[in-house]
Amino acid sequence: MIFYKKFQSFFGKKKTFIKDITTNKSITYDELFKNSIKLGNYFIHNKGIKSGDTILVKLDHSSLFYEILIASAIIGAKVCPVSPKINTHKFHKIKKLINNKLEITNKKDVCYSSVKDIPKNFYKLNFNQEYLIIFSSGTTLGEPKGIVHSLGSLITSAENFSKLCRFKKKDIFYAFWPLYYMAGIFNLFFVPLVNNSTIIFNKEFKVILIKQILDVIKRKKITQLLLTPTMCSSIINFKSSILKNFSFSKKINIISTSNILYPETSNKFERVYKKKIRECYGVTELGGSITINHSKKSENYCVGTFSKKIKIKCQGSKKNPKVIFIKSDFMMTRYINKKLNIKNFFNTGDIGYLKNNKLYVLGRSEDNIKIGGEFVSLAEIENIALSIEGVKNVIAVPQKNEFFGFKIKLFVEIESNYKTKDIENDIILVFNNLLTKNEMPESIKFVKQIKKTSVGKNIKYFYR
Repeated sequence: MIFYKKFQSFFGKKKTFIKDITTNKSITYDELFKNSIKLGNYFIHNKGIKSGDTILVKLDHSSLFYEILIASAIIGAKVCPVSPKINTHKFHKIKKLINNKLEITNKKDVCYSSVKDIPKNFYKLNFNQEYLIIFSSGTTLGEPKGIVHSLGSLITSAENFSKLCRFKKKDIFYAFWPLYYMAGIFNLFFVPLVNNSTIIFNKEFKVILIKQILDVIKRKKITQLLLTPTMCSSIINFKSSILKNFSFSKKINIISTSNILYPETSNKFERVYKKKIRECYGVTELGGSITINHSKKSENYCVGTFSKKIKIKCQGSKKNPKVIFIKSDFMMTRYINKKLNIKNFFNTGDIGYLKNNKLYVLGRSEDNIKIGGEFVSLAEIENIALSIEGVKNVIAVPQKNEFFGFKIKLFVEIESNYKTKDIENDIILVFNNLLTKNEMPESIKFVKQIKKTSVGKNIKYFYR
C-alpha cells in the first residue's frame, strides 16, 4: 500500500477520537483529519511552510497540538515540541540547532484556512520522511539530545506496541502527560490512533491534580492508564488521606513507563489498590515503548517480552548485569546535535540481563558501579530506602573516589509528618541488615524536595 493511503486509512471514521475535558469538546477521527488539512493549508499559504521545513511548538497543554502533529505530516513538515517552561538559554540553543521556519507559542499563532483540499505534498508522503524532533530530558547527563524520527517508523512502532500490549478498539486512553515527551506523543497519541481507540485529554500532570485525575479515571471509564513510577508513589501516598474510598475498576490496565519501577513501589501499589502494575520499557531513539510484561507473577525489574521485530543482545546476568544493545525496525534517523554511532545494534546505556526471553532492566550504566570488584546496584539501594516508612523519594549517587574508585551519597526526601533523625536511624538500621559494606552509602543528606522533571523523573545529574 502506498504510504499516504495507509496514513489516511487511520482517519475518515465518525468515531470519537479525542474527548478534551479541558474544553468539553469532542472530535472524531474524520474531524481531526479535516481540521488538520485546513491547518496544513494555512501553514503552506499563509506561513510559507514547505516540505522539509521545521515547525517549533512551544504551546501550553492543549489538544490543538494533535492537529498540529497531523497537519505537519500532511504537508511533509517536521515538528519539534518543547516545554512552555523551557529556559531561555536552552530554547535559543534548540532554535539554532533545528533552524525552524515557524514558531507556535500561542493558539493565536494558528488559524484554519478556508481551503479544504488535501495539499499536493500529502500524496508524496513517504515512510522515511523526517517528521518528529524530540529533545531528551537530559536527566542523566544534563545535555538534551535532539532525536529525529520518521513518520513511518513512529506509525509502525505504535502498531507493534499496540499489538504487543493486546490493546482493543474499545480501549479508552487517558492523556495527561506533557506533549513534548515521547510517551505523551507515542503512547498517548500514535498508539491510540493506530489502534482506533479513544483519548480522554486532560490537563498536564501535577501532584495537586491527583484527586481530579482519579475522578476522571472512574467517571470516564478509562481502560488504559500510563503512569511513571513517581506518579504511582504519589497515588499511594494520597490513598491514606483524601482517597480512602477510591478503587480501580477491574477493567483498567495500568502500565508503568519512563523510568525503573522499584519492586517496593509496585508491591505497595498492589497492596493498597489491589491492582497489579505492568511494566514496559522503551528508548526514545528506538521509537518508543518496545516491551511489555504480561506476567501475573511479580518479577523484580522485569519489563517483559518483545516482538520479533526487536532484537536484544545482553551478556549480563542477575548478579552481573551488562549493557543492553537493541536492534529495531523503528530506529531514529539521526541526532540533531550528536553523532549517531551505530552499525547493527544500539547501545541503550541501560544495564540488565535476559532470561527466558524476558528483559530485566536495572538502570543506567553510569548509575551502576563496581566497588572492590562487587557490582553495586544503585536501584536496589534506592528500592530498599523507599521501603522505609516516611521516605518519600530517594536518589543514590556515585561519586568518584581516589582510593575506593567510588563512594555513594544518598539524598532523601521525607514525608512532612516525619522527623529527619528518626528516618536517618531507620535507614542506617535497615541498611546495616540488608547491604554489604561496599553498598553502604558514605553519607545521607536530607533535602526538602528532590528535583524532578514534569513527569516525575529524578534529575540525577543535579546531585552529582
